[in-house]
Amino acid sequence: MSDQDEIAKLLAEANAEAADASPSTEAVDPSSPAPAPTPRKQPHRIGGQTNTDVLGVAWFNGVLHAASFRRQKMTQSWSCETSVRTVAEFEAVIDEMLAKLEFGGTEMFILLENELFQHQTEGIPSFSEAAGRSYLKGRIQRYQQENGPVLWVSQPTIVVKQEQAILLHLLPTSFYDQLNRVLLLRHLDLTRILPLVVPLQYELNKIPAGKDTPVIVVAESGSSTSVVVGRIGGPLLFARTILAELSREPSRVGVEVNRSLLFAKQHHDCAVDRIWLMAQSGQVSPELNAKCGSSRKIVVLPTTPIDWLQTTIKLSSQQPVNLLASYLKRKQQHRLIRLSLLALGWFGLVLMILNFLSQANDWKNESARMAELRGREPALNTERDQILKRNATIDRQQAFIKQIETDRLPSVPTSLIGYVASILPSSARLTDFSVKRETETGGWTFRVDGMIESDDETARDLIKNMQHQLEKSPFRARFTDSARVLNAAPVSSFTTSESQRFTMEGVVLEK
Repeated sequence: MSDQDEIAKLLAEANAEAADASPSTEAVDPSSPAPAPTPRKQPHRIGGQTNTDVLGVAWFNGVLHAASFRRQKMTQSWSCETSVRTVAEFEAVIDEMLAKLEFGGTEMFILLENELFQHQTEGIPSFSEAAGRSYLKGRIQRYQQENGPVLWVSQPTIVVKQEQAILLHLLPTSFYDQLNRVLLLRHLDLTRILPLVVPLQYELNKIPAGKDTPVIVVAESGSSTSVVVGRIGGPLLFARTILAELSREPSRVGVEVNRSLLFAKQHHDCAVDRIWLMAQSGQVSPELNAKCGSSRKIVVLPTTPIDWLQTTIKLSSQQPVNLLASYLKRKQQHRLIRLSLLALGWFGLVLMILNFLSQANDWKNESARMAELRGREPALNTERDQILKRNATIDRQQAFIKQIETDRLPSVPTSLIGYVASILPSSARLTDFSVKRETETGGWTFRVDGMIESDDETARDLIKNMQHQLEKSPFRARFTDSARVLNAAPVSSFTTSESQRFTMEGVVLEK
């Protein structure tokens, strides 16, 4: 059975245990209450500022070590004497760990290697970034359909045969949720979960050799062994986790390391002639030396899990290979959205209150104004009656004026006599003039009597001329037959000229 098959089998068993809600390897009554955490004081302040100490935990396949750091310098360290494999076992020892370290801060990171934390090498299409992201997203979705939700992060490796390869780190979300609940009860803020390959790559780049020199680093990680192959100053070639403890099964570890060397030679054309062994013993077992080949030199660097924590604390907090980076970013975005919605809700509530207060104030002012108006109501009613009387008087006056302007007769008689006088010959004079209104026809009847000092023929011409002018005038005169008769006036003894009497009758302005 290969390593990947063993990891998948262990992962399935762990998921089954999580589904059965078994917090530890021992039988526990589900109805019994969970053990209460030891009370931990709120993070204290130093010099008026919040404690910025950082807690680092190295949890490697049942082996648990911790250290507290202040400004990247270790202040205290602690190692657990018992095996810690589950979250329940971790919860049982965390209070002791915090007490021994006298840790008063909140920030915490974990360097993790266990059966649930899986590392897979995946090939990604390199012809476009969009295709690579789409492929990776589909790969994660397929994995989650088979194994449930996971936290994941990808780590780039060297491109092989025009194909981008990545190292995919996968951890079940249920494991993180259980662990995070334990930490939140103790006011601890878990900001980073890192695989051991991160500090291993950091130390690989510090190996005293030329740039791009291929090297292999073998490190103890509890009951397993981590192998990293890469070039100094460049990305990794690949990384492996061997499910064998270096101190107990050096022969098996040697076989797997030799396979890694052959794989680097065949697939990456990379010949590695030196092995850097990072172990607590500081010695190379003969079995390991024999399996790796006598032609290769093994350099031993005595290293403990506390050393890995000291290496990790030197890394940037924005380290990209952080299992919680995208998760915490989304969580922070959701928190900001919730805070924004909450702020909008409070803002709307404040606006509603202000609007209610404004309406209440307006109602109060209107009520006061209405009370004032009710007090002035008698005076206002009296004033209204006076205004109504005045308006009635004015209406009557306007009606009377209108009646006078529209119903009075026009000044036709005056205008007609004036016009007749203007066309009257100088030898003629009027003796009688009358104008009368005809209601039925809407016209005016008139009669003009006078005398002309001239002979009969001349008098007739002058009368015809006057009639013609009256017919063509704006009065539109129409004469009766009697208006055409001329009568000779009696001769006066005092006059020497001949006089003629005339009469004109007719109608003017007839509709």
